[in-house]
Amino acid sequence: MPLFGLTEGITRTFGQSPFSTAYIVPAVLGIIGILLLILIIVTVIQLGKGRPAKVLMGPIDLYKPPSPVVVDRDTTLKNMSATYTISFFLTLDAVPDMRAGVTPLLTWAGVWNLGYATADETLVWSFGQTPISRFSVDKPERIFLPQVPLQRCTQVTMTFEGRSVDLYVNGTLIKSTILENLPGSNTSSVTIVGNGIIGKISYIQVWPRRLTVPEVANNYLETSDSQGCPYLGPELLKTIGAISLPNLFCPSGNCSGTAPVATQSQVWEFPYA
Repeated sequence: MPLFGLTEGITRTFGQSPFSTAYIVPAVLGIIGILLLILIIVTVIQLGKGRPAKVLMGPIDLYKPPSPVVVDRDTTLKNMSATYTISFFLTLDAVPDMRAGVTPLLTWAGVWNLGYATADETLVWSFGQTPISRFSVDKPERIFLPQVPLQRCTQVTMTFEGRSVDLYVNGTLIKSTILENLPGSNTSSVTIVGNGIIGKISYIQVWPRRLTVPEVANNYLETSDSQGCPYLGPELLKTIGAISLPNLFCPSGNCSGTAPVATQSQVWEFPYA
């Protein structure tokens, strides 16, 4: 009997110990809180990894841009060195001289130039090459990207790593190639070459890494509307619709000549009226 009584007393003592309620429950809650915090941090890192480092919504007029810079110098220095991705939407309405071979569109001084061949509806990327020696002169290497029609919204994406170049149109990989030589390096900005093509550029995005094929496809779906144009919101879409094209054959705007003026005493008569 004394042994059973002692066991019962010990059990009662541990069962009523304040350690089980005052320490165990807060410890469990603390562990759960730490796990939730780790989960939130991992989720934020994963979401941030997919977001571009630079976004310029636009739209920006290509013929007479208010500011020609589409990717500033700090962004090119930090995010467009050896590996990067650049993506943008183009709406090319007209070219003043349809007979021109390649009309300049964008330029990254010392690295590459981008032009548009109207007859073939093709973008032409001209990459500068790092000279082997100071006496050698290397010609730019051209890469042609077809399927970029006039008067239609088109997303163009280029991923670059080392000498590998992948070119996409509307989220679809069109061309993949390896340059013969490394292009030059420069800390200049990417700018528009004005007075060449009538149209708009919008939704410019830059990543400091090479996007994969599924990532480029998903980005096109996320940034375009049901008609394949950049999703800029209702207000910006109204702004795009309000933009009118200049008259290529009459820059001054007054091409009708001198309008005939009649006095009030004169009456116009038409035999078929």
